Amino acid sequence: MKNTYKETDMYEPIANMLTQQGFTVRGEVKGCDIVAVCDDILVIVEMKLSISLKLIYQAMERQSATDLVYVAIPRPKKARDRNFMRFKNLIKKLQLGLITVALDSPTRIAEIIIFPTGRGDKSSIKSVTLRKELVGRSTDTIGGGKGKINTAYRERCVHIACLMEAYGPLSAKTLTKIHGCEKDAYAIISKNHYNWFEKIEKGLYNLSEIGKLYLQANDTDTLVAYYKKQLNEASNHQQ
Repeated sequence: MKNTYKETDMYEPIANMLTQQGFTVRGEVKGCDIVAVCDDILVIVEMKLSISLKLIYQAMERQSATDLVYVAIPRPKKARDRNFMRFKNLIKKLQLGLITVALDSPTRIAEIIIFPTGRGDKSSIKSVTLRKELVGRSTDTIGGGKGKINTAYRERCVHIACLMEAYGPLSAKTLTKIHGCEKDAYAIISKNHYNWFEKIEKGLYNLSEIGKLYLQANDTDTLVAYYKKQLNEASNHQQ
């Protein structure tokens, strides 16, 4: 029987491995399957279920942000497989790293086969953008998937929506000074990208009907659940 693995099956083993090494890991960051940061070290991992030129091209593009770029594939059935050996040689010549994931094992362990050559972060615009996006996320998105990505911007919008649901109309000043929102709170509620907010009066905004419906329909969504839990814990602490 043919196994029907998905790229997302490789995410957790790789994320666990990097987390154990002290990295903060997030999936689907600015087009990268996996981005991990530990102090001044930035790591990018691109995943595919098979060896392909597309995987190589993607990994080489990521080298503009950091020297520490890995490609990740399922562990081959035979360690001495000719194509796999050739692939390893190519990876070394391109100064990339290689990770294999034992999808055919109950433990599904990720293993670094080849370490990339280089020091890490190149301090490029791409590198700074990746770091800012990763730091701005409180929850994770599984890398390799095709579903909705909880970006840092979307997270800030959800946070504000949950606050308005709990406290009613709020100003940008209250959001930042009292509730700890980012400095771009005014830009978020005034530009209203998702149509979740509505202006009540000068400087004061409330949750729109579209926003209310979104929170109701996504009550179990990771981000919505995260911020509602935070608000409940804060309310219980104050009582």
